[in-house]
Amino acid sequence: MTTDRQDSTTPAGGSGLAALREREWRHVLWEVSESGVFAITLNRPERLNALNFRMLREMHQLINYAHGAMDVRAITLRGTGTRAFCSGDDLKGMEPEPDIDNSRTVHHQLIAAIREIPKPVVALVHGFALGHGFELACACDLRLCADNIEVGDHRVTRALPLNGGSSWFLPRIIGSGRAAELLLTGRHMNGDEALAWGWANHVWSMDEFDERAGEYVALLARLPTSNLAVFKSSLAYSAGHGLGDSLNHELKVSDAGMVTEDATEGRRSFLEKRDPVFRGF
Repeated sequence: MTTDRQDSTTPAGGSGLAALREREWRHVLWEVSESGVFAITLNRPERLNALNFRMLREMHQLINYAHGAMDVRAITLRGTGTRAFCSGDDLKGMEPEPDIDNSRTVHHQLIAAIREIPKPVVALVHGFALGHGFELACACDLRLCADNIEVGDHRVTRALPLNGGSSWFLPRIIGSGRAAELLLTGRHMNGDEALAWGWANHVWSMDEFDERAGEYVALLARLPTSNLAVFKSSLAYSAGHGLGDSLNHELKVSDAGMVTEDATEGRRSFLEKRDPVFRGF
């Protein structure tokens, strides 16, 4: 796995893979597979992968890079080890830069970047996903989970405020009544409940998790990336608009999707009665 390190706080979008390798990464690991999966790993296992501002900025830089990188076709987020995806903000060690780091400038910027990237983002969740770690998983398009998960947002039990979108994401994922129950009581979900309520897309045993999740993400990376962007755009638009506007938006964004190389390959492979080979553009 690539473990290059970086000090700059400038987003990495467009700087190229070689430039990423020259930077200093303190709290994340990353690698790009030959199939185009950009794997980002939160790497503070001694703190159950709890977040500080440096880690949040590093993740944002990597997401920005993946946004424009032609060789990236899917992104995964996970935590080091199996005890925690992310246990939330590190209340003992956020280490903010004075007058620079706060929820609006750091947490919100990362959440927005995850939502806006035109490629599938998948949370691979082991163990705890709590507080802002829970919100990070909610911000992803899909959540693939091991059967040892304990997930939720318990900040109400400590009189701590929300700061990363639970109030927006959770009703849209599991429904308003269930979201209210989780947020107002602060209780957590296990794997069975997360699957039954639709928060987890899949839950697999720890023994088979890496294999099954790897197969799932590899499938996403083989799909037509630019067309997936059209589907993501349509889903995001429909969350805040009625049927008529959503139908018109589908037509608007689909017109661009019909002129890609992958769209041509999709039609050609259908006529030739073979499996398509998509290149991602």
